[in-house]
Amino acid sequence: MVEAEYEISNIVLTVSYRDVELDLEKIASNLEGARYDPEVFPGVAYRMSKPKASFLIFASGNANCVGARTVEGAERAIENLTDKLQNLGFDVGEPETEVQNMVASVDFHRRFDLEEIARNYHYVEYNPEVFPGLVFRWEDTNVAILLFVEGEGVCVGAKKKEEIEKAIEWIEETIESINS
Repeated sequence: MVEAEYEISNIVLTVSYRDVELDLEKIASNLEGARYDPEVFPGVAYRMSKPKASFLIFASGNANCVGARTVEGAERAIENLTDKLQNLGFDVGEPETEVQNMVASVDFHRRFDLEEIARNYHYVEYNPEVFPGLVFRWEDTNVAILLFVEGEGVCVGAKKKEEIEKAIEWIEETIESINS
């Protein structure tokens, strides 16, 4: 059997600049590509290209970073944003950051009988009339893998690469036990 392969497609981090109030109008008018419409959303949407990442920035000093494919890339983007905020005169120091979610595409290199898997495991969700994939929840974690009949999957909810790898391994072992 060929081992599954995965690629991280998105990492979501929370960013917290402590003890600072951000002027969102100033940020939106000085950062190229930033958008702010307080009647629609209470934060600035800002997309940077190098490194590639997008931010939602709030007056409280909190932000969300999405779109990076590596933790290192997200950290570089956050450093870049921090420098830009400092250059605008905001007294922001090193922010606290935390990975909230990693999303990975998974290729299991095999087809799945989703009906058979659903019959054998109570901790899966499968309703093909609503969604074509089977939701496989890794026990005692927030990690889930959406499995599709062609052998593709999407892993969500992990905070570390190791969690993705363990979830994939667990899925492979669990499904192999059906075929034994």
